[in-house]
Amino acid sequence: MKKIIILIAALFLVIAPAAAQKIDYDGLELTSGKGVDSNLRIAFPMFFGFSMPLGADSATFPQNKFFQSFYYGLEMVSIRFSAPSSPIEFSLGVRWTFMDIAFEDTSVTYRPSSEGGFKTVPIIGESATYDGTKSKVHANYIGVPARLYFTAGRAKLYAGASADYMVKGWTKYRNPAYRENCDDLFNRFRASAEVGASYGIIGIFANYAFTPFFTESISKSGVISFGLTLGM
Repeated sequence: MKKIIILIAALFLVIAPAAAQKIDYDGLELTSGKGVDSNLRIAFPMFFGFSMPLGADSATFPQNKFFQSFYYGLEMVSIRFSAPSSPIEFSLGVRWTFMDIAFEDTSVTYRPSSEGGFKTVPIIGESATYDGTKSKVHANYIGVPARLYFTAGRAKLYAGASADYMVKGWTKYRNPAYRENCDDLFNRFRASAEVGASYGIIGIFANYAFTPFFTESISKSGVISFGLTLGM
């Protein structure tokens, strides 16, 4: 319920100003002497979606709960370059990304071990407070996305790539509530490709990470994420 409230509040903060008046999302215009305009975006593009590991290479790799595995991104700043009267634009920005993966087998979660792989979540006695549906792994990233846009009026198509560094990773489950730091569980670096389309401030995106989500001792599986964008 908390996540739903947060998502609704975020959607309102982005959409409400646009409903009240027309906003120039290209932001502050910076001109150069070489005939190229550089626009610093003052909007904060957001990404809401779901994530799914692909290409799991181990028979013991658990299936994930797709609709409980979330992807959220906030682009804190993005500089856009465009030649005069050209439909082609290029942008370079800084983005914070949050990802979590929930598993179908609610009795397990990944935890680092010398043997690799995952361990069973310890249930203390017959505790009625244990909630396996909350068993997840989380990772936060800071990254630099670069995109090439084709624009036609308010419509945009784009393709791009991103290099990300994992800031923090952990596992989470309820007994009644527990979170364990485990940075070593995940790959520190994440390289991904992204495509998307938007009209006005609303759009769709798909993102695929070529680098494994976990360390190779666990799985070489990449992760695909897709969903909605606001403010692109």
